Amino acid sequence: MAEQMRCPKCGVPMNHHAEKIDYAAALADPAAADPMMGGVLEEIYSCPGCGNMEMRPASQAQSA
Repeated sequence: MAEQMRCPKCGVPMNHHAEKIDYAAALADPAAADPMMGGVLEEIYSCPGCGNMEMRPASQAQSA
């Protein structure tokens, strides 16, 4: 199970909304790209407290 993400602005636990492939991240760091997807799988979160939006690589959530 992925570690829960806390909002860096207000500290409230964030809601996980989606996962998406970020192709731009693969251009910035080609070694991080999944060769089958052509990009980096990222998780999208929103804060119910302050409305902040955050993204993080899905692999970071698995290893954190």
